[in-house]
Amino acid sequence: MDKILEKAKAIKIIFFDIDDTLRVKTSGFMPESITQVFEKLREKGIMTGIATGRNLYGVVPEVRDLHPDFYVAINGAYVEEVKSHNILYKNTFSTPLVEEIITWLEQEKSEYAFVASDSLKVSKWDKIAKEAISPVYAELEEDPAYYQKQDIYQMLTISDHDDQLVLPEHLAQQIRLVRWHPNSSDVVPLAGSKAIGCQKVLEALDLKPENMLNFGDGLNDRELFDFAGLSVAMKVSHPEILEKADYVTDTVENDGILKALQALKIID
Repeated sequence: MDKILEKAKAIKIIFFDIDDTLRVKTSGFMPESITQVFEKLREKGIMTGIATGRNLYGVVPEVRDLHPDFYVAINGAYVEEVKSHNILYKNTFSTPLVEEIITWLEQEKSEYAFVASDSLKVSKWDKIAKEAISPVYAELEEDPAYYQKQDIYQMLTISDHDDQLVLPEHLAQQIRLVRWHPNSSDVVPLAGSKAIGCQKVLEALDLKPENMLNFGDGLNDRELFDFAGLSVAMKVSHPEILEKADYVTDTVENDGILKALQALKIID
């Protein structure tokens, strides 16, 4: 623990995942202690960021009201400085790539969703899509041609056999699948990750990875846990994330973030 406390002294910015880290995904519950955490970090001069698989549309009001300094959204594909609305980084899918993904998913009898910077559309809204997406984005409109109208940063697979989807070789050289629900996976660029998005923020601030701490729980935090100077996993995290963590804290409901920052002596 002494080594971890020493590392904690170098922290100048902290990134937070949303679902099951800042708030409970299924119920939307976010403890009052989260607001206190952000206020105390501001008082200490420590910057904050949201690092999420969600796009800006999915950053719910109570998270926006925390007034973070940065959004690293869509698994690192879209990075924005909140106060200035300055876009630090964007990584979109080409139209031919989107069409290749659609062709493959249709062959696999899987529906799909398009993720733009501040909106989403789905190829078909049915029971399977509702089970996966409603807790995060509520109901989505159907528009299978949405990619022809908006820049697409990410796609989602949607099927009751999502665990059986295997990328063909020509796509596996360009994209990867990250499971986040039994019925759905994020379709992200091969080199895309929250870590790349956070790295763009650090570069803009002239900071190093050892100046960064992150909180997370899921597989889309994997690269971030390898990148950050310090990583804290929530108690309910995926086993791989628990293994990678420098410190494991309590659940959202039991004020896990506040407890961790107090234990690390970053805030009182």
